Amino acid sequence: MDEVNVAVIAPVLGPDLSFVSDIDPRVRVFDANFAAPGHRPRPGGEAAPGSGLLADICAQAEVLLVGYPVLEGLAAMSPRLVWAHHTQAGVSNLAGTDLWGSEVTLTSSRGAVAATAIAEYALAAAAHFARGLHQAARQKAAGQFTRQGYQMLTLRGATMGVIGLGGIGQEVARLSRAAGMRVIGTRRSVTAPLPDADGADLVLPADRILEVAADSDFLVVCSQLTAETRGFINASVFAAMKPNAVLINVARGEEVDEDALIEAVTAGRIRGAVLDVYAGELAGQPPRPELARLPQILLTPHISGGGDTHMAEPLRRLFADNLRRYLDGQPLRNVVDRARGY
Repeated sequence: MDEVNVAVIAPVLGPDLSFVSDIDPRVRVFDANFAAPGHRPRPGGEAAPGSGLLADICAQAEVLLVGYPVLEGLAAMSPRLVWAHHTQAGVSNLAGTDLWGSEVTLTSSRGAVAATAIAEYALAAAAHFARGLHQAARQKAAGQFTRQGYQMLTLRGATMGVIGLGGIGQEVARLSRAAGMRVIGTRRSVTAPLPDADGADLVLPADRILEVAADSDFLVVCSQLTAETRGFINASVFAAMKPNAVLINVARGEEVDEDALIEAVTAGRIRGAVLDVYAGELAGQPPRPELARLPQILLTPHISGGGDTHMAEPLRRLFADNLRRYLDGQPLRNVVDRARGY
């Protein structure tokens, strides 16, 4: 293979791009981080987003390493492009770009994006309700101080349901079992019940989600957003859940039917929800007022992966490994199946 030009538009990975250039003498790296929305140019001034410089870089690029948000028109500017890697685990935000509609091979960072931090958030969300912190927050806001209203249970012995036992889902399962919880979950690739698999006590096929919902004290959504999962946490799922069960969403807001969620919470069919995402978030829309107003719902602004000071290193290692594979003509890891949506 001759010289390979790699363009990087991913400030989250830091300014030092030696993790790319050091892979092989054949690699030429072009720093296009200046084009990322919100990125502050270095002293001395690089070209502004949309300038000719970005187009010049893309015109030479055979490989793109892109972060979030993904710029429009990258495929059109990159006639030599063969492969694009995305720093996000989910690729739903790629679906609206011309990269998705191109013939370019796409890979994602699933399994390498702050899995432990997100799993800790899910476990903390469960403990928030289990140990009465939710009721304490409500009483404080109301100027009350009483033991009435607390519905306490221990995490030990409770059941954590995990929808989507991929990289993040398996880490949720690991931490939950370490806390003494029973874990059941779903995985699309599973066709029959599997005991003690993927870090869970029991894994069921994806079409048996209602069984997982019915058996769970806490139901965590970790699945990828696809045509099949859009709105699939719906009224049927909420009807199957226990009255004291809690929904936790660390995936994509569009996977939850928010009308059905609001109705279920308001009617007391489930105890509450902890949402790190909401419908329309990636499009820049604000959350619907009911999500912020209902005291049974705790809403955070997609921060579950935060606090991991070493988050970028697994992303660098994954891309470096894939670049070595690309140079050696080996199969890439995490190739996106556009038909499946991940």
